[in-house]
Amino acid sequence: MKAIYDEIGNNYSVSRRTDPRIAEQLYTELRGATRIVNIGAGSGSYEPENIEVVAVEPSSVMISQRKAGSHRAEQASAEQLPFQDKSFSHAITVLSMHHWQDRARAFKEINRVATEKFVGITWDPKAEPFWLTRDYFPEIYEMDKLIFPDLDELRQYFDEVTVRLLQIPSDCQDGFLVAFWKRPEAYLSNEVRQAMSPFAKIKNLSEGLQKLEVDIASGAWKRKNHLLLDSSFIDVGYRLFSAKVRNAIQ
Repeated sequence: MKAIYDEIGNNYSVSRRTDPRIAEQLYTELRGATRIVNIGAGSGSYEPENIEVVAVEPSSVMISQRKAGSHRAEQASAEQLPFQDKSFSHAITVLSMHHWQDRARAFKEINRVATEKFVGITWDPKAEPFWLTRDYFPEIYEMDKLIFPDLDELRQYFDEVTVRLLQIPSDCQDGFLVAFWKRPEAYLSNEVRQAMSPFAKIKNLSEGLQKLEVDIASGAWKRKNHLLLDSSFIDVGYRLFSAKVRNAIQ
């Protein structure tokens, strides 16, 4: 199956990059890691520099955007990791699980190749929409609720699962869907939207974009979302999880 980012990821590395505050939250769960497999690695964000990492990414377009000197990358899928059993201490994934075709199989693969922990960032489909997906693109919210895993799904395949909220800073440097929650005009940029897979699935963006543009110009957006303007971080359903692998699973 053709990887979605082969089609939409040509400029991914321009606006999708490591945000140090999100990285800090993620790396706290990787203490003690000796070798990491990064599944759905994209162009290489959130890969620790001081630990051996092997990236797994199905899209050749994304692999081609990895910086010179990045960790080694293998073109492969989460469902078929090209490694021997117990090859890594930890497995990580950042906003990737909703793209996997068979999560059950992928989870079993993670249990096969890792010996200690599976750590990642995802979105909780039980979360409420934020202003973009509530007022302008509700279809994104409805789509995401269907494709993101319920966090209880992790407990079927892993032990000692812990979940905590991921704080998204107001000047987030990683341009995923919610990154510009305090900078609404950014969503009017085609370049920004191109790095966000949900927008590629909407056939007609014009109505939502026009409404957003009008609301920004008139001040309606600011009036409706004024409570956000004094916030430095926001919780909009993104979660950091950590789980102990089950090596007995085959």
